[in-house]
Amino acid sequence: MPRFIGRPARVECASGGTTPTALAWNGTVVHIVEILSEWQDFGFGGTHPSARTWRTRRHRNYYKVLCDDGHTYDIYLDRGSPRRQWHVYRQVD
Repeated sequence: MPRFIGRPARVECASGGTTPTALAWNGTVVHIVEILSEWQDFGFGGTHPSARTWRTRRHRNYYKVLCDDGHTYDIYLDRGSPRRQWHVYRQVD
């Protein structure tokens, strides 16, 4: 059963790109062994049709990653935020 984490993270990426290679949050550092899947989310934050505007649209790159701690995580890069913040979304194993 997935375990929600929902924490900002520091992510190291392959040189010159956005492919994650390691992540750190709450004093924990893990290296990514394998990227199992990746997808993009361009959905809306609001559920009511009148709330669906360009301001409420999400721009996220998600990755399901297997890490050297033996766990699998869903992480994402929020490209819509001014600082392009990474998050550990959940542990899925």
